[in-house]
Amino acid sequence: MQRTIIGLALVTALALAPAAWSQTPPADPKASALSWQKQANETRAAVVSVADELGKVGDQGNVPAKGMIDDATHWLAEGDKSKALADEKMGKADYQKASLDYNMAWQHYVRAATSGLNAKRMLTGQ
Repeated sequence: MQRTIIGLALVTALALAPAAWSQTPPADPKASALSWQKQANETRAAVVSVADELGKVGDQGNVPAKGMIDDATHWLAEGDKSKALADEKMGKADYQKASLDYNMAWQHYVRAATSGLNAKRMLTGQ
């Protein structure tokens, strides 16, 4: 079971990441920040979509699924904190630091998506 969950987490992370990995980092700090901002926003939208589905299904009294849902909620909140910091830095034209914070937000959103998708699979078989 644990091996399956780890495999699903890896597949999920890899499914969300190709666009980010395939890009050569731009030399322009603003372009980099905008690229990571886009990745973070798109991944967040996917996380929210899964969270909406989980909200309809509920945890069904499944303790491991509830833990994964709680994990997803935690990482979504952490991603939102990092994204807010990045948005603030973008407003100050501190593009290098904004890029780092958007990247961190994206990483948190990938963690949230992984946990959410694993919970969804556990509860619905999908």
